[in-house]
Amino acid sequence: MRLFLATLALTLGLTLAPPAPAQDNGAVHPEVQKANAQREKIKHRERMLMLFPAGVLGLTIALIIFTRRRR
Repeated sequence: MRLFLATLALTLGLTLAPPAPAQDNGAVHPEVQKANAQREKIKHRERMLMLFPAGVLGLTIALIIFTRRRR
């Protein structure tokens, strides 16, 4: 019975424990760093290009509302 309780306690402890972070030595090849930086720039550019049409649409709607209220 003691063995069962000890096993149960160990199992629950391991189940509830957070996962250990991956060991990173910090040694990343410079070419990989350049590629990662380029990917980040591309993602940022794509996000900005997606926001542009939304901004134009919002500005257009705002101008329509403001000009109709003046009449």
